[in-house]
Amino acid sequence: MPRHDDSHNFMTRDMRRTVLKIRILMRIKAGKIYPYALIKEFEKSHFNRFIGSTIKNDTYNSLNALEKSGYIKGVLKTERGKTKRYYTITKRGVKASTSIKKMFGGILKYADAMLG
Repeated sequence: MPRHDDSHNFMTRDMRRTVLKIRILMRIKAGKIYPYALIKEFEKSHFNRFIGSTIKNDTYNSLNALEKSGYIKGVLKTERGKTKRYYTITKRGVKASTSIKKMFGGILKYADAMLG
């Protein structure tokens, strides 16, 4: 049974995962980052409230899916004795992010016209 205090009840889990993948891709386009830092950024911005309680697992799964699809690339780096996987965007990811941005621009124009 859905909780009434959930602000994302209208979205299915698949929809939230898609939004998460888009947000991750756009964030990685801005600069390389490792998963833990990405999750902490989401917590700071309260994006995790939108995605829900599975933000940590969904972030790791989304990173893996984006990497397998060729949109991002992970590189292992050792810092202070700890190995971290930093993600950067690929050429394919840049093309996808540009397409996504154009698509959402059109959606926002349509919504603005529709809602008046």
